[in-house]
Amino acid sequence: MEWESPWGVGFPGWHIECSAMAEHYLGDFFDIHCGGEDHIPIHHTNEIAQTEARAGTRLANFWLHGYFLLLNDAKMAKSAGEFLRIQSLADRGYDPLAYRYLCLTAHYRKQLSFTWEALDAAQTALDRLRQGIFILPQDKKAAPDTALLEQFTAEINDDLNVPRGLALAWEILRGPLDPATKRATLLRFDEVFGLRLGSWAPQEIDIPEAVAALAEQRLAARQAKNWAESDRLRDEINVSGWDIADIASGYRLKPR
Repeated sequence: MEWESPWGVGFPGWHIECSAMAEHYLGDFFDIHCGGEDHIPIHHTNEIAQTEARAGTRLANFWLHGYFLLLNDAKMAKSAGEFLRIQSLADRGYDPLAYRYLCLTAHYRKQLSFTWEALDAAQTALDRLRQGIFILPQDKKAAPDTALLEQFTAEINDDLNVPRGLALAWEILRGPLDPATKRATLLRFDEVFGLRLGSWAPQEIDIPEAVAALAEQRLAARQAKNWAESDRLRDEINVSGWDIADIASGYRLKPR
C-alpha cells in the first residue's frame, strides 16, 4: 500500500508499522514490550527512535526479549524443514505440559536447546512433581506459607527468574513444611508455572494379573535382599511391556 508524506510517495517499512500498531492499540507509552532476540539491534531501536521523534516518549518501560529455541543447535526455521510443533510431541506420546516444563527450566534470555532426551527428562520431572503434590493432603483451610510466597515473588520479580522459582518449588516439596501448607504453597506457585498441578490425578491402569504377580514376587525378593532374583524379575516385567519403579510404599508399574 502506498503512503503519502510531505516528502513524497513511499511504502512504510515494518518498523513504522509496528510503531503505528502499538500506538493504535496501546497508546504512545505503555509498560511492557516483548519480542525476539533478533529485534534487539535493529527493529526495537527503530521503534524507540520513531516514537521518541513523534511523541517524545520511549514507547515502553520494559523491553523483554525472548531468546530462540534451538533444534540441533540451530535456530528452528520453517524454511529449513525443521520446525517443532506441539502436535508433533503429542503424536509421539508426550504430554504438551512436559514441553512447558522444559521451557520453564531455562531463563527467557538464555537459549534453550531442544533434544528428545531433554524432553524425556522434563516429562520425568513433571511426573514426579505431579505425584509428589497429588499425595499431599487437600485441606481447603490451609494457606500458603507467607515467607515462601515472598521468596518466590522475589525470584520471579528478578527478571522473571522462573528457573529459580521452579528450584524453590522442588526444595519445598522435598522439605519439612507441613503437608497441607506445602500443597497450598506449591499450588500458588503453579499460578505462575501453569502446569495444572492441582487438577492432575494419576490414570487408573489395568495391570495384567501376570505382571502384578511378577511385581509382588520382585517386592518379596527385594525385601529378602535377593538382588539377583529382583533383577531377573524386573527384566521379565520389562519384557512383558511394563516398567517398574521402586518407591517408599513398594513399587509403581506403568506401561512402557
